[in-house]
Amino acid sequence: MQVWRLRAATPQVVKLQAQIRGVLQRRRFARLKQALQTMKFSFTKLQAVARAHVARVERTELTKTFYKPQVNFSIVGLQAKARGNLLRKRFARFLRSLARREGAFIALQAQCRGVLLRRKLRAQMAKLENATDIVINIQAAVRTYLARKRLLGLIRGLRKVTPFIVAFQARARANLKHQEHKSLTKALAHVETAKAVHSLQALARASLVRKKHEQLNKKLDIVTPDVVHLQAAARGYLVRQEYRAWRDHLHRSHAVATTLQALLRGTLQRRAFRAKLDYFQANLSKVIKIQSLFRAKETREQYRQLTLGKNVTVGTIKNFVHLLDDSEADFQEEIKVERLRKRVVESIRENQTLETEVDSLDIKIALVVQNAKNFEDLLKAKKRSGADGTVNHAARASLLAQHGDPFSGSHLVDHDTRRKLELYQQLFYLLQSKAEYFTRLFAVMSGDNIPDAKRQFVERVVLTVFGYGQDHREDYLLLKLFQVCSYSYPSSQ
Repeated sequence: MQVWRLRAATPQVVKLQAQIRGVLQRRRFARLKQALQTMKFSFTKLQAVARAHVARVERTELTKTFYKPQVNFSIVGLQAKARGNLLRKRFARFLRSLARREGAFIALQAQCRGVLLRRKLRAQMAKLENATDIVINIQAAVRTYLARKRLLGLIRGLRKVTPFIVAFQARARANLKHQEHKSLTKALAHVETAKAVHSLQALARASLVRKKHEQLNKKLDIVTPDVVHLQAAARGYLVRQEYRAWRDHLHRSHAVATTLQALLRGTLQRRAFRAKLDYFQANLSKVIKIQSLFRAKETREQYRQLTLGKNVTVGTIKNFVHLLDDSEADFQEEIKVERLRKRVVESIRENQTLETEVDSLDIKIALVVQNAKNFEDLLKAKKRSGADGTVNHAARASLLAQHGDPFSGSHLVDHDTRRKLELYQQLFYLLQSKAEYFTRLFAVMSGDNIPDAKRQFVERVVLTVFGYGQDHREDYLLLKLFQVCSYSYPSSQ
């Protein structure tokens, strides 16, 4: 009866499980969407703070240029360059140390994943063990049903052949009685008298042996408690000796036994896990087909309810909301977002152009201090900056090449310098595509003993590496970095 009840309740249980999974997926998606919206606000605020800080720094530097003596400004710039070189060297050493320890981190992550997987498998095995009683009851009910069925079949078969069995038994008993009567008649016809001396002696000996045996039993009954206690003491002593020997052996072999047990448990768990995986993979197509059929049925039912029903649920409307046409307000919102995005990108590019011009002015001022160029040439170069930008850029590149910049131009770069340039390009590509490095850097910089100047420097470096998100690819990689940071360190939000 329980099997029939379970089979009858299977569709309702499957439907209830599907609804529970849908509720869990919708809750997870809502939490993810809320987290992304929260992070979008914080990212926008962070970008605004970074741009404001960059603008303030540029304005402060420009004010110092016009209101302070040239010598003091050049010394400040030299100190800034020196600090920048020291910080870059420190950052390079930190990156090298991270690269050396990457294997240890990867091994630690693998061990953590193994521990989590083993915990998950133990939890699943515990769930299966909790359901053992139900499975045993179901099996017992099935076996009882099958045993009753076989017993009923046997009883029906015996009832059918009962008259034949009774007749056969009657004939057998009659034949036995006839044979017994014939043998008794023959024995009575031949009467003989024999002397049974040997039989009498055997009876006498048997009587004597029985008397001795009874006396021995009486003596043994008297000393039975002492013998039992002695035997118990002897057995206890032997058992204790064996136990102590076995205990000492176990204590000596504790490490080996622990290792062997761990290996055996690991082997058994891996075999069970592989068997389960093989079973899942063998039936994966069937599961996918059943799931697709069930989802198709649910979708058809929801669509029929949406088109023909009167009281439609909110979940059904959410599932088919993508079929509705976009309104004019949505289109206008998208246009407004694109316009604002374009304005932000233009502002970022303008800020980068201003930063390039400021760097160029810093280099020219440094050259003036070093008597490499007089002040009149600086003013002429500043006047010509709008008209002949290409010539100015070429002159700047030649000046940088004269002062030891290895990346000033492709025609001045040798093989080693070109190799260094390619390695730097690969480094920036890895920093952009692999969010783990910046995540670890953020984890280190989140400590309380880190000064604000270093944190601001790291923020500028990160925003510069990703180009302030002005391209679609860089914007996507920057958002992905923030998402990985929020998943790795949720408490820092």
